[in-house]
Amino acid sequence: MLVLLFAANTASAQRKRVQDSVNVVIKLHTRKPQNPRVDSVLVIFDRFDRTGAGVIRKIFHPVNNEITIPQVPEGRYYISLYCLGLHREYFNDLTWINKRHSNSLDYNIAPAEEYVPGTFTPVIEIDFTNLAITNFKSFR
Repeated sequence: MLVLLFAANTASAQRKRVQDSVNVVIKLHTRKPQNPRVDSVLVIFDRFDRTGAGVIRKIFHPVNNEITIPQVPEGRYYISLYCLGLHREYFNDLTWINKRHSNSLDYNIAPAEEYVPGTFTPVIEIDFTNLAITNFKSFR
């Protein structure tokens, strides 16, 4: 009987636990490469079935317009992104987060015009004949 015990393969008491959370990567693409990067983004993940409203509610500072959110529980989410700073945009999305999907979310940011002194002068046409100071009306 002892021989059978030592000859048998060792059995593990528990299997390795399957990871129930994944990393999510959010990429913010600008159309023009000279546009400045996004300063900060408010990210809100709300569960689709309304059981965990605001699972993630945090301000992230993107590195190269990319945000990595670690350990997001698997499920279906309403995702809201609020770009803060120069780019004032809002994105709303409904998606699955799990191991079978890529978990990479891509959003296109509209180009923003920024005034830098000395590089841009707006074209303003002024009609001096139609100004209030040049149109003298007689007061009675």
